Amino acid sequence: MLDVTQYVYHVKGNLVRIDEMVEGSDELVATLIVNLETEEMIALSHERNLYMQRPTRTDDVSQKGTEIINGSLQRSIHGLNCSQIRVKNADADREVMYWVTTGNYSFFPKLLNILKRKDNFSTYYMSIPGMENKLPLMAQENTLLREKKGFLQVDKIEAKQLPAAMFAIPAGFEKVER
Repeated sequence: MLDVTQYVYHVKGNLVRIDEMVEGSDELVATLIVNLETEEMIALSHERNLYMQRPTRTDDVSQKGTEIINGSLQRSIHGLNCSQIRVKNADADREVMYWVTTGNYSFFPKLLNILKRKDNFSTYYMSIPGMENKLPLMAQENTLLREKKGFLQVDKIEAKQLPAAMFAIPAGFEKVER
């Protein structure tokens, strides 16, 4: 059985809004608003109409023992040219294969650096040099014996004007302290 989590990312300048959705619907579960410049994060609970300042993590999430394998494979995903990059960690019995596209994606490594997620998709990606304007459109995590452990994919990318209100705390939400 697959555990599926669906996220929608909205980017406007130095602001990123990450909406966690109920799988297969437009229903919001939670939202994280991240300011890439100040590194401030605001978490919203839509069910409870609450918000809180999310503390910045200071953990070291770097991966030791990773080997980066720049592949020569190319493919088109959503009409965008992608190249394959693999990151292998023999000690952890893991390999993550990324299909990355190049463009105006400088927000993505900044976002990962602020979020400091500890999953292999994020930490292995952060170990790859030169990813400043790249975005992974697809990634798969396997054991070294090719047993599938996880899969990420971007379903669509669209450029459009976003209202500033999308990156503000909604009216009626109450602040909670941690």
